[in-house]
Amino acid sequence: MKKRKIHFIINSRSKNAIAQVKEHLQNSSYWTKEFDYFLWETQYKHHALELTQKAVEDGTFGIVACGGDGTINEIVGFLVETKIPLGIIPLGSGNSIARHFKIPLNIEGALKIIENQNDININAGSVNDLIFLSNMGVSFDATFINSYQNIPSRGFYSYLKALFLALTKHKTENFSLYYQGLKREVSPFLLMVVNSNQFGYDFSISRKSVINDGKFELILFNKRSFWALFNLLIASRFGLKLSKKLLEIIPITEVKIKNASQNFLIQLDGEISQISSNELKIKVHPNGVNVWVPK
Repeated sequence: MKKRKIHFIINSRSKNAIAQVKEHLQNSSYWTKEFDYFLWETQYKHHALELTQKAVEDGTFGIVACGGDGTINEIVGFLVETKIPLGIIPLGSGNSIARHFKIPLNIEGALKIIENQNDININAGSVNDLIFLSNMGVSFDATFINSYQNIPSRGFYSYLKALFLALTKHKTENFSLYYQGLKREVSPFLLMVVNSNQFGYDFSISRKSVINDGKFELILFNKRSFWALFNLLIASRFGLKLSKKLLEIIPITEVKIKNASQNFLIQLDGEISQISSNELKIKVHPNGVNVWVPK
């Protein structure tokens, strides 16, 4: 029987990841008998997208993202136009998408999930021409992610450092929102659209979000102060409720966001992008993405 091809795309920041993944594959009769597997390492931003396109052209049976949410985001940017399933080996910091599905945070456990080949089709979101799976935002979270990406180290303590840096830098903006036939003028501290119930490290603002239900949640956090942010962090970590005056969670299928300038700083699954426009159109992508998940 002819072996199927499967491609592992590995974030270069994950130290020794190629050697570790290769060792697990070589020691498994399943992988050596069933597949011709290829291990490709990213070398620069958006390289994962290029490697995904190359793997699809090579006739891959599936693609495995070995990294964090940013690596997954780049890969699904091409996979939304295919039926090729995505596997996840979570090697990032927050790993919100893996945590949403309860994929083990170790290589051996994550490979077992992929071996079972239980795939579901999940929502993907489009922001103008860009794709996200877990969440996107245009406010404090974008400032926070931008600060985090400028810190050379990774991990929880780097998140804390970026949080305090962002608090000193962030300036609240005015936005016009259009959804469900409404128009609203808002100046929120936090303006996000979320698809999954995780932001990483088991933090969650919208615990009832379901990643394959055909809709998103619009998040508006309306108060800026250290104490308000502290309350948000505690509530999102331990599942506590906040008042609707402080935190709005609105189910949507699409939303349009406008601002007065011709530029948006946005984060998509923890990666920063600049969009030269005064309008963002956010909606559920019609195709979605097939993902291998636990049964």
